[in-house]
Amino acid sequence: MKAAKVIISAKVDKNVFDTLDVYAKELHVTKSWIIQQALQQYFDTYDEHLGDMRVASLSEGISHENVLKEYGIPH
Repeated sequence: MKAAKVIISAKVDKNVFDTLDVYAKELHVTKSWIIQQALQQYFDTYDEHLGDMRVASLSEGISHENVLKEYGIPH
């Protein structure tokens, strides 16, 4: 089953947009596909980092709320 698609809007620097355009043309994919892949990789990396922070906070006895506050993550 295919995931539902939604449209998002974001502002990026012109050089980022130009680079995105070059890669999309060279790879014969859409800019949306590259953005989807980039976001997924970011989330995977961030999720791993957040998991490491949670484990570290458990061993140090720091509450989850304090870890979120320390990293500026709203809860």
